[in-house]
Amino acid sequence: MKKKILVIIGGRGIGDLIYHLPLLRSLYKTHDKKITIFSNKVNQASEVFKNEDFYEKIFSFNNERFGFFKTIVNIINFTKKINKFNFDQIISTSNTKRLIIPVILSNARQKNIFGLGNLIINKDNSLNHLTVSKRIIKYTNNLGLPKKEKDFFLVSKNFKKKRSNLKKTIFISIDSHHDQNNWEINNFIKIIIKLYKKNKIFINFSPSKKYFLNFFPKMIKESKNVEFTFDKKISEIIKIIDSSDIVIGNESGPVCLGSSLKKEVHAIYAPMHTQPESKIINIMNKYYNTNKLTSGIIIKKILNSI
Repeated sequence: MKKKILVIIGGRGIGDLIYHLPLLRSLYKTHDKKITIFSNKVNQASEVFKNEDFYEKIFSFNNERFGFFKTIVNIINFTKKINKFNFDQIISTSNTKRLIIPVILSNARQKNIFGLGNLIINKDNSLNHLTVSKRIIKYTNNLGLPKKEKDFFLVSKNFKKKRSNLKKTIFISIDSHHDQNNWEINNFIKIIIKLYKKNKIFINFSPSKKYFLNFFPKMIKESKNVEFTFDKKISEIIKIIDSSDIVIGNESGPVCLGSSLKKEVHAIYAPMHTQPESKIINIMNKYYNTNKLTSGIIIKKILNSI
């Protein structure tokens, strides 16, 4: 009988999901059976993995931090949910106690928790110097799976662009998770002003930041060549990125999607808060360190490349 395998993904970001692709595909290839995934509802795994064939079912769960008593209740309920399936093996890529404990209490015969220390529920901090993607790869290699997949590319539906006289379709993401890695909006506006008359431009930011619209001049907001995507579902965002030629933005989820869909990617990052982690997805990406390059130089390099 083939093993029933569960993978628990606690990460919040879309990039976190893409970094899991080698693990998920390697498990599927090794055991010749589709896996079950429990994933943080924030990362919308069912949409990001929609075209993949390695999973049987994806269940979302709330991975927020709560008070002590609610956390205990959630741990009990999560354990019961896991045990209904009688999994042979559970792999948790998160080592937070609220996910470690349900795995330990589960009825699965084999339990693998990435980043677990020598004691029952303590964390192994030995790999904290590595990025999230490199830690996942390291722990995946430790599983010793005989059949390994290494690429981070999502299955693409190759959505075709609508025919027009415009040269290219460009997706521009102007914010990032927790706003830690944000390049000034005015810099993006300077790029858009140079591009929007001859190209189709999609401008993306979080739905909670609709006020960003106030920063854009009237000529951009009223242009037929420009479309804002803050109110679109992740499934629509993925489709737009898949139909784009170029992705420009802060090192964040949309940049990871563009990388995974093999687009021409221009990623801006501030090393104080983040690293050019999406480079592990596609080495062809272009990166701009805001500590080493002035905004003017970054703008010039991006425009010259396009």
